[in-house]
Amino acid sequence: MKTFLFSITALVFLISCSSKKTITGENQEKTDIQEVNYIPYYLEVYKVDSLMLVKKDEEAFQKLDSLFRIYQPKNQVASSEILNYVLLAEKLKKNIDTKKYIQSLIKDWGIPVKELKKETALTQTLQNIFSDTELLSLEQQHIKNIDWEYRKILKEMFVADQKSRSKQDEPQVDEDNIKKMLHLIKTKGYPDIPTVGRIDLERIMLSVMYLHFARADEYKEFRALLFENLKKGKATPIEMKQFMLGKYNLVYQQNYFEQTTRDTIRLRGITTNYPKDTFNIRRRNIGLPSLEYEKWKNNFMKQHNN
Repeated sequence: MKTFLFSITALVFLISCSSKKTITGENQEKTDIQEVNYIPYYLEVYKVDSLMLVKKDEEAFQKLDSLFRIYQPKNQVASSEILNYVLLAEKLKKNIDTKKYIQSLIKDWGIPVKELKKETALTQTLQNIFSDTELLSLEQQHIKNIDWEYRKILKEMFVADQKSRSKQDEPQVDEDNIKKMLHLIKTKGYPDIPTVGRIDLERIMLSVMYLHFARADEYKEFRALLFENLKKGKATPIEMKQFMLGKYNLVYQQNYFEQTTRDTIRLRGITTNYPKDTFNIRRRNIGLPSLEYEKWKNNFMKQHNN
């Protein structure tokens, strides 16, 4: 597992600063604004995942603790990093602001109180810190903060996407959807959980829809916008991956993020034999784990699910 672990201090250089001019009367002054790139955050969360799988809880906690000192924490559906941080703190008797993180889990990330209560390690903590009224209020705040109009449009788009597969109107639906997404993101922000809630529970899958944008004239514009939101911590690496895969599969019949063989893609696909680093660099650039990690985790899960 040591091959997956790197010092969190390497993240510091990834905090970039930009200058912005403000005008007061006739004077101009530059204000430094810190912009944090979330791609290293995503990469570190995979390492936390690997540490927890092999029961290295102390190291996992320390890595999350260091991450959360640099980044505003997220609670991704696939990794639940805030929840894991709280659970590890309870298990290891660490002193953290538990109330703040639980509030965020419910209000920002849409974790139902009933789901939190299923975590036996949190049963007493929830009773000690919150009243039932406070917990209900946090759930109501999350519901109130959801942009339901945005969510309704996304659902309509995804339904249209799925109905059009292999139909005559498929290209037009994809073209319409990418134009709508560009407009929505520019006017309403990226559709992350704090903005539109847990759309995955309604089987609205942005990554699937993005895979189909490859033919659209606005491909390059959307790619730039999606990558910008990936760095901001709004979009996810898997969404960026699926979007890029669509183009590469369509044009080259190849997988952009790993070797292509005749048994992994259509028969007319061109087998590749690029150096492994080529794919790991491509993956790292959008916050995906290395091929070695992915293979290790798949094997680990198979062994422990048998």
